[in-house]
Amino acid sequence: MPKAGRPEGRFTQHRRIDKLREVLESEPRGLTLDDLARTLRITHRSVRRYLHELDGSTDLESIETTPGGAHLWRIKPSERGRAVPLRRAQAYAILATRRSLDVLKGSALFDEVDLALGHIEKIAQTPFRMHGRSEISGERGLEERFVVVPPPARSYAARGEDLDELFRAVADLRVLRYRPRTRAGEARAERVVFHPYAMVVHDGSIVVLGSRANARANADADVVPLEAMTEIRASETEHFELPPSFDVAHYVHGEFGVARPSLARARALVDFDARVADEVRAKKLHKDQRTATSSDGRLRVSIPVGDVEAFVGWVLSFGDAARVVEPPELARRIGETLQRAAARYR
Repeated sequence: MPKAGRPEGRFTQHRRIDKLREVLESEPRGLTLDDLARTLRITHRSVRRYLHELDGSTDLESIETTPGGAHLWRIKPSERGRAVPLRRAQAYAILATRRSLDVLKGSALFDEVDLALGHIEKIAQTPFRMHGRSEISGERGLEERFVVVPPPARSYAARGEDLDELFRAVADLRVLRYRPRTRAGEARAERVVFHPYAMVVHDGSIVVLGSRANARANADADVVPLEAMTEIRASETEHFELPPSFDVAHYVHGEFGVARPSLARARALVDFDARVADEVRAKKLHKDQRTATSSDGRLRVSIPVGDVEAFVGWVLSFGDAARVVEPPELARRIGETLQRAAARYR
């Protein structure tokens, strides 16, 4: 039997806090503890706890209306200036990207974002008079027909706590400790003290950029997949300085994954037949790629190789319409892969 003020369900506290914010926003003059407890159907003790939690992100104040009388709780007037107005088209554009965050499912972070998107959806569907050609209707279910479809996301649903700890460490520059994942039969790894600089969602997976606490200065950051990290805990007291030279863009290599900049200095030359040249030319896969077209319509692409596995998969996706010219070891590897694949069909 759930206790009063403590309803069942994961992330219920976040929903209650969000509801508390809604109630306070609807009553600028403020509400008493009795009013809040009655509206939210929770105990006074829970109201005080949620007010304390909400005060961490929203400036609240308690106003004494009469000497010795009940206090009114309200959002400070100055805080109301933080509201962001949205036109309906802007709201639908934000809603179109919501599936990109499915990779965060299972975490309190996802729940927070989902609540925010729910508010934006209400804005998009709220009837109001349309003005001008740029305004659109909110009554035709556009949120289900205008969508961004990302690659299938890896499921981290069972690792919600790890995701939340990781996000908190990245957001506040907190020192993080984790235990590297080992294979069955291997000895348990020692915990690693880590400075997480960035958290990148790429191709449906989460990658962490950062350095071990004892790493030498000015070294490239490590690139660690979240699935290689277990028992993630953010420190409550220890923080680190983000290196001034760190830039996420140096580590993200477009279609070819997330890797250290030093690994992407090697370039590959790939020739494409004329029949796929338009398709290849239509997408800029890397900011440093270069292309040249021959008189017979073939396309040659010079491109940095970050994640070798991702690069090989990209070339193979064109079948016999692509050929790696350089480097020779990469051309040989792809040729051997094709030979093994062909042998399966004999």
